[in-house]
Amino acid sequence: MQFERTGVPGYEVVEVLGQGGFATVYRARQLAVGREVALKMDSRVLATDRDRQRFLREVTAAGQLSGHPHVVAVYDAGVLDNGRPYMVLELCPGGSLGDRLHQHGPLPAAAARDIGVRIADALAAAHAGGVLHRDIKPGNIMIDRYGNVGLADFGLAAMPRPGQELSVTREALTPAFAPPEAFRLAEPTPAGDVYSLAATIYALVHGRPPHFPAEGSLGIAEVIVRHDWPLPDLPGVSPRLTDVLRHAMAPAPADRLPSAAALRDALAAVDLEEEAPGARIPTFAPTVPQPAAPPTTVPQSAAAERKKKGRLRVSVAVVGVVVVGTGGTVAYQYLPPSTSDSKASTAGPSASPSATGAQAGNAGFGVPTTTEDCPAAGVEGVGGRCTTTAECWGGMVVTVGIVAVNRSDCLVSHPWETFAIAPLPSDGMTNNQKELINHPDVIKLCSREVLAASRQSDKALAIDPARWTIDVLPPTATQYADGLRVMRCVATVTGEESTGAYFRPRA
Repeated sequence: MQFERTGVPGYEVVEVLGQGGFATVYRARQLAVGREVALKMDSRVLATDRDRQRFLREVTAAGQLSGHPHVVAVYDAGVLDNGRPYMVLELCPGGSLGDRLHQHGPLPAAAARDIGVRIADALAAAHAGGVLHRDIKPGNIMIDRYGNVGLADFGLAAMPRPGQELSVTREALTPAFAPPEAFRLAEPTPAGDVYSLAATIYALVHGRPPHFPAEGSLGIAEVIVRHDWPLPDLPGVSPRLTDVLRHAMAPAPADRLPSAAALRDALAAVDLEEEAPGARIPTFAPTVPQPAAPPTTVPQSAAAERKKKGRLRVSVAVVGVVVVGTGGTVAYQYLPPSTSDSKASTAGPSASPSATGAQAGNAGFGVPTTTEDCPAAGVEGVGGRCTTTAECWGGMVVTVGIVAVNRSDCLVSHPWETFAIAPLPSDGMTNNQKELINHPDVIKLCSREVLAASRQSDKALAIDPARWTIDVLPPTATQYADGLRVMRCVATVTGEESTGAYFRPRA
């Protein structure tokens, strides 16, 4: 599979760093100065005034704050001849704190407190400049090449003006970190950002957002109800830290800490050193080696902490809640197998004679599947099948090969839909998309020919197959650790979100 050429003059694309529903972020080289940067390309064109205002808002908000040491810098921005906008950002090879939480589990309380102080200071500067972020979460706090943290992604930022109403929509929320008033479609205020940052700090220490269960998914209605629950203490952590977060996350905005600056000062006043000597981690080491700069050294205590935690602690809920929840569910979950469909098979790949990627004891596909009326089953030697019912997904984020995506109801607007499912190739047992995407079996199965033959609705048949973008969804880290060895071929109509199913009938 070839990565597209961006056409941005003066920049040479190196690789894809991340992919969402409407934008792709590339590692690129700025040729004039030999600097590596992050090049964010929007897949949509600025065809309307609303589109142009959205892009201008993001550029203006991010550019206005890019001099702050804990805001990811914006170097350049523009619009190509085809109407697609782009931004050139500081490269953050360490990924996001969402990635860190996913890969290494919770942080020591002192480290999370220090991060909170830094980001609260950046947020205070934003609010002083009249900018609301509106989407603070671990996935939007990045780690630069020197291990410093910075606030990123001002795509939902707002700059209130007297007499001007702000656009408010539930679809733009990240439910796990959004304040309660956002679900009532109240106009955004600085108090909402204070809530979201406190929820982010809580998640960094606890391993998952406040009020969220360790496993499973929550509907929007239950998320709203849980906002009124008392915030549990953080096990093994000074109650003084929980008290600060509890004050910042009060259900009523008027009861919260009055500003981001107040949250910053309250966090800084919490002394955790005496309870966890050596646990303070002011910086992180980048996970991606950078030839232009030597790797940052991680303090010995931090290295020991990460080695102890390994790469196993991540719950199903955590993976899903670091990306925007589309529709009514906020978790990345596979539906349990059903035995009610006589035509469906929930047997594992090892039960299929054509499944070359099977392993003994494999837990199965995790969802009901079928070979009936399924073009994927005709691809020789890969064990391809179809899900018995439509399977849709919200925005997909790919960071250095690790995929985060949320399951979506096919009846609401969504970008991605599954058109094939198969065991991982026997010589491609990985949950890293970058390693999997060029495997010959994956290329054979996730092809435009299989996609075209898999379309089952009149609406889908009317769409030229060339307009589809195809991608690969490997198992999550948790599913892989639990023995699930299944990959999915997914597709989206380039530049659009869909409503309804294209590849399978609804049950």
